[in-house]
Amino acid sequence: MTIPAFVTQSESTVRADSLYRPHPGEVFQRRCLSKTSLKQDEVAKRIGISTKHLSRFTNGHVSVGVELALARKLEACTNISAGAWLHYQTQYDFYTQTT
Repeated sequence: MTIPAFVTQSESTVRADSLYRPHPGEVFQRRCLSKTSLKQDEVAKRIGISTKHLSRFTNGHVSVGVELALARKLEACTNISAGAWLHYQTQYDFYTQTT
């Protein structure tokens, strides 16, 4: 069973700063976790990571680029490619380094 993923072409969040790009964990939280009735520990188990790791990811403390395995695990359970998760991370990293 996959975790629901509702990803749009442009994942930028409308904020005062139109260049804002969310952390992939924020994207995952908003587009996947909020759409499922599963608890965070169940989602972590399905992804194959610890609940603590999932929490750190959704809170923006863990990068999908740090561990390509995380991008691949997200791909397996959301049907969103690892490349897309890495793209979200690259956009977020660029945004945070230029602001």
